[in-house]
Amino acid sequence: MISNEQRAHDIALAIVQAQGKDLDPVEAYHRYVNTLLPVLKEIDKDFPHGIKEHL
Repeated sequence: MISNEQRAHDIALAIVQAQGKDLDPVEAYHRYVNTLLPVLKEIDKDFPHGIKEHL
């Protein structure tokens, strides 16, 4: 099972990569954190026990 934290990390990373190609590392980190937290809260709300992967 992929944890909600890992799924939120993957989503936030993809969003920051798509929107912030020319950011300096500190600004990129700030955008990542500011993107990660709302995504994680939403995933935790929708899937409180995680999402089971089908193998």
